[in-house]
Parts: sequence; C-alpha cells; structure tokens
Amino acid sequence: MKRFLIIVVGAGIIAAGLLIAMLNFGFYFDFQPDAPVSADFSCEGSRIIAVSEDGREEVRIKGVEVSASIPEHAASDFKPEKEDYMRWFRQIREMGANTVKVAGIMDDTFYEAFYDFNVNSDSPLYLIQGILVQDAVNYGAGDAYESDYMGELLADGKRIVDIIHGRRIIMNREPGRGTGWYKKDISGWVIGFLVGSSWNADVVAYTDHETYRNGVYEGEYFSTKPGASPFEAMLAQVMDTITAYESNKYKEQHMIGFANEPATDLLEYRHDYGELMRPYEKSGKQGVTYARQLNKICRIDAENIGTSEKVQAGYFAAYSLYDFCADFDQYLSEEQSAEFADILSDLDRDGSYDGYTEFLGRYHTIPLICTSYGFSTARGVVSEKGFPLTETEQGERLVAIYEDLCKEGWSGAVINSWQDRWELRSWNTAYAQDFTNNAMWHDLQTESQWYGLMEFTGESRTIDGEPGEWEEEDVVYTGDGITLSAYVDTEGLALLAEGQNVTPNRTIYIPVDTTDQSGSTVCESLELSFSEPADFLICIDGEENSRVLVQERYESVRANFLSEINGEDAYVSYPDADSSDFIPINMVMENTTMVDYVDYTTRELKYLPLYETGKLRHGNGDPSSADYDSLSDFCYGENCVEIRLPWALLNFANPVSMNIHDDYYENYGVEFTEVEECRIGISYDGTEKIRMDVFPLNWENRTYSERLKDSYRIVQAAWR
Repeated sequence: MKRFLIIVVGAGIIAAGLLIAMLNFGFYFDFQPDAPVSADFSCEGSRIIAVSEDGREEVRIKGVEVSASIPEHAASDFKPEKEDYMRWFRQIREMGANTVKVAGIMDDTFYEAFYDFNVNSDSPLYLIQGILVQDAVNYGAGDAYESDYMGELLADGKRIVDIIHGRRIIMNREPGRGTGWYKKDISGWVIGFLVGSSWNADVVAYTDHETYRNGVYEGEYFSTKPGASPFEAMLAQVMDTITAYESNKYKEQHMIGFANEPATDLLEYRHDYGELMRPYEKSGKQGVTYARQLNKICRIDAENIGTSEKVQAGYFAAYSLYDFCADFDQYLSEEQSAEFADILSDLDRDGSYDGYTEFLGRYHTIPLICTSYGFSTARGVVSEKGFPLTETEQGERLVAIYEDLCKEGWSGAVINSWQDRWELRSWNTAYAQDFTNNAMWHDLQTESQWYGLMEFTGESRTIDGEPGEWEEEDVVYTGDGITLSAYVDTEGLALLAEGQNVTPNRTIYIPVDTTDQSGSTVCESLELSFSEPADFLICIDGEENSRVLVQERYESVRANFLSEINGEDAYVSYPDADSSDFIPINMVMENTTMVDYVDYTTRELKYLPLYETGKLRHGNGDPSSADYDSLSDFCYGENCVEIRLPWALLNFANPVSMNIHDDYYENYGVEFTEVEECRIGISYDGTEKIRMDVFPLNWENRTYSERLKDSYRIVQAAWR
C-alpha cells in the first residue's frame, strides 16, 4: 500500500510538473511529426487569402489597433474589463472593420472577450497579433542578437503561439506584457503575427556594421537571400523559429511579417557629406547629408528574406506610415535611383505620402499591409506639415489614404488607434509636464494623445453658447454688469462670461494670476491694469481675433527652446519678473526643411518654427450639434460667451496635484510648484483697473464616458 501511494504521489508530481512545463514554459511532445500542417490564411502572390470549408476568398484588411488604455491608467496596467472589450469589438465591427490589431501580449481578459465576441457574432473579427520589443530593450541594447533582444522576441513569439491556441499561463507580470490563464483557442481568427513595432535605427545600424556578423541564415521555413544584412538574418531566424514552433506543436501556421517604417525601410539616401563639406571648409560651413537630416542610418528590406516550400501560410511586408519627406525620391542614392528608375518615372506625386506608398506597392512581391497610420485631433501640433485637424478632417484623411492604398495594391491597413490614450507624450510638450499621474487628465496640447476614433470625456461644461448647465456655485466674479463663472475639468479651465454687452462686437479681457513668482499689474500694449500681477490675459475679440497672451517672463517656449528657435541663449538676458509685456503663446514644431548644407553661424534654415497655439478658435463645441467643431475654444451665445482653456496653455504641469511651472530663470528650466487657487477678473474694455478675485482650484474625481468621434462615422460610411 505504501509503495502504491508513493507511485501515485510520484505520478501526480510528474503530471503536475509536465502540466506546468506545458502551460507555463511551452514544453511539448510532437507525437505526430509527419502530420500535415494547415493554415486558415495564406499568401498568394501579393494577395491574402482566407481558406475555409466554403472555399478561398481574398481578404482586404480594414483594421484598427486596440490597446488597454483607459483614463487614469496606462495601457500596461491592463485595466479594461471584459465588457469593455466586448463593447469596443461590437462598435469596431459596426464601423465596418474586419480586423483588430494588438501590439503585444494582452491580458487574458482581452482574448476571452475576443473569443466570446466571435463565437456569438455572424461577422467575426480577425486579429493581427504583435510580438513586441519592449522600449527598455529596443533603446538600450547594442546588438540585436543579444539574449534580451532576439531572445525575448523568440520567447514572446512562442508565448503568443500558445496564447492564441489557448494553452498558456503567464503568472509573473513583466513590463508591457499581460498575464493570466489563456485557455481560449482563437487561432482560427488570427490572420498573422507581426514581429516588432518600431525598430531603433541605432540598434539596426550597429548590428549591421559589426564585423563578426553576416546576413546569412538558412532555416527550415525562412532563409536570407544574397545581400541580406545581419539584422535581416536575425528577423529571418525569429520568424523561422516561431513558424517551426507552431507547425510542430499545433500542426498549424499563421502568416508572419516584421514591422517597418520610413526610418528603417529599404531606401538609401545620398551620403554626400564629404563632397558637400569640402567646398565650405574655409567658410565655416559643413555639408550635411539628406540621410542624416532624415535620420536614415539603416535599411531593412522584406524582399531580402525568402520562404521554403514548407511555409503554408505565407509571409507579408508591413509598414507604419507617417509624413517624413515630401520629395523622398529626389534624395535617393545614385544606385537606387538607377535601380528603381522604372518605378520612379511615373509615380503619382499627388497620391498618399507623395507617392511613397505607391512605390512600396509596386516594389514588393509579397502582400503588403499598412499596420499603423493615423491622424491626431489634438489642439497642439508637432510638425509644420500639419495643423490641428477636426474630427471630420481626421476621418476624411483616414478614408482617403485607405482608398489610395487599396488602389496601389496594398492588402489593407490598420488605423492607429481605436481610443485616445491619455498617458502618451509628445516631444514638444513633454518638457512642460509632470508625469506623476498624467493618465488622470487629457492634454489638449499633446498631439500623440488624440489619435483615437473614440474619446473619453469627463464631466464638464459644454462650450456651445448655451449656459443652461452652469450652476450658481460656478460664479467667481460679479461686477460692472458682467458675471464670470469658472469650472475645472480633465481638459482645462472652462469659463462663462455673461452680460448685456457680451457680444462679438465688444472686446472682453480676462486676466489670470497663477504664480507669485512673476506677473504684472499692467499690460502696456493694451493699456490695461489689474489689481493683482497677472500671468495670462485672455482677449475675447470677436470670432477671428481672440487669443490668450502670456506675461513674457512666464513664456515657457522662450526659456526652453530659444537656442533652437533663433540661436540665442535664453539665460544670458531674460525678461524682468514684473515685465509689462504680454505676448502670444507659441509652441515649437519640427523643422522639415531639407537643405544641402547648414550654416552653423546662423542656422536659419534649421531653426524650429513656431505655431501660435494661444490663438482661440470660435465654434460650437457640442458633439450632438450639426455644426459641431471639435477644435472650438470658445462660442458666443445670447449675451454670453463660453471658453475652454487647456491646462498646458496656462502652464499647468499636473492639474491633478495642481502643479504649475515655477520661475524658469530662477530654476534654469522647468520646475514645479503647487498652487491651491488662482485669481481671475473680467472687464469689457479695461478703462479702469480690473479687479481680480480668488478662484479655488479643486480637483475632484470625475466620471468618464466614451464618445465615438465624427471620424468614426466617416470611416463607417466608407467601410460598410
């Protein structure tokens, strides 16, 4: 009996160990090594084909990228519930999309929701599953063959294969990866795997230039072609290993490809640094190559990797698309200009991305998918190529590009993204923010937060010229025949001015004081005076000429970017703390001008351009209105005007804790200080000193709701 118990217990331990090894580490036995391998999706030439009992049908991807980002949480927190995903999937399908994409391993809630939605839907969704390189690795590694780079790609690839087949447990939370017991088999709806998202060009270039690496890899399923680079060989090995793992373990295959984009694509730009430098050596000028200005230091070409006859599903090329260089074909190397002469000779330069997408469509011999493209509806901008887009303009651009891609031979595209993401940051606003809890508020000025087709809206006051929703407790100032109300929300400060003379024909001045470190009781240019030192001056001067001005000492752009704007040091000479000059509020943008050389004495051609972000836009801010303008800052009504000012426009770094910018010139840059109140006043014409009263700045917990943007309905009209 004792021996029997020992045998039973031992067998149980072995069985448990095998189960843990299988579910937690991917261990398996291949009991049918000669069994045929099947594929639900395959590549035929440049087309993607869905294979089913009903036959073979070409698939044109209409996709949208979904993340786990919701207000108050970053995507890496994986906070959405199953009901959230189910609701989003229904709305995505009703939009006419047939595919969702995720960048990496989601939590088990996502896959369970995906399974349940598809099982109960007459029109299921497909999935493009990303295999993500974590940022800490992507921007911290030297060589792509290192264990925490290629090794993690291989490990995550195997995990994902098990996840989609419903046979994996991930218990330990790792950065950027979900956890849970993945027990739903969704493999029949998975189009394919996408390796990577955005490769760090430095890692690619470093790998390709190491003398002990070569571009040769010969695998069972994927191999490199002559001329391939070491980085491409690494990608071939990753795709080969993942395909072999799924083929042997599950007797199934899914299409696979790797991410690419203009910064790492196959194109080679002129390297004429030496030739340009020599003529200007004595004049102090140096040549700068087009490649350097485009930050193009490496190349990855999907055509340099081939497949064997054992690949049943297929191999596709994938690109993220964004504006990068209007005349890319003019800067190609002499070798590539000659090689691609036939394609370049009749490109439609008026097409999407100035003919770039048409070039790729004609170059590639395998299916071509745009795995990320999008446009922001933010108030702020990052490039002189783009200006703020309304939701309507966002939708129109998304549809136009999708239609162009289909005409140019692409197999579809994925819109980035489904929802706005509050936790993201942009380079030209990040300097001004405290990221302690940035997911708690929505920054109208940060371009990267507003790419979604759906936004999250908090409690607020609608800027539509209809003041009925304002409450008596919102009033902060009464006098001189005018009343001013104020309300803080997740996006900024909302104001309501009411009075018999509040009309577009009468200028209204609203001074705001937030910091004791600077400010002026006088605005010399407008001949105004205030009871308190004002930091900002809101000038409501008709529908076309309204703006916010800032006291010049408190202008953040000068203190942080003056050298990049005009070459001067902001800290050699700077405005007085009580300067009476109030100036427009600007934000810096990327300079996309391409030049043959840069004069390092003046650098005029490569200075950062400015955009007056303090200029206010008149329009109806009610989403339910027929004339809704998603970019509206203020709206006149009958004897009233409603205004919304973004937090960042008023130098708030973190409105949750009410952290604002401290004095730049005392701190040599942006430091934060906490405030509990501001002072605010209002006047029709400012002929007398404007009284400023206290307005407590109380951040309260807000409830959030989801709203489909106008762009959603525009895409829906095209895709359905």
